[in-house]
Amino acid sequence: MQRLLIDRSTLDLITSDARDFLNVLNAAGLLKASALMQGVLEQLASDRNRLPEDSDKTGTN
Repeated sequence: MQRLLIDRSTLDLITSDARDFLNVLNAAGLLKASALMQGVLEQLASDRNRLPEDSDKTGTN
């Protein structure tokens, strides 16, 4: 799988939408899909932790 480079704010937006979708899956009782989506959220959190801080990009750290 190829990973795309995105910034922290974009990843935060994707994560927020993913959480909303996870809530819908849980409400619908779709447990297998919910478990898969939970895995996606965990990967997003891992990816976010590896992103450089915004201040690191500008060199004003």
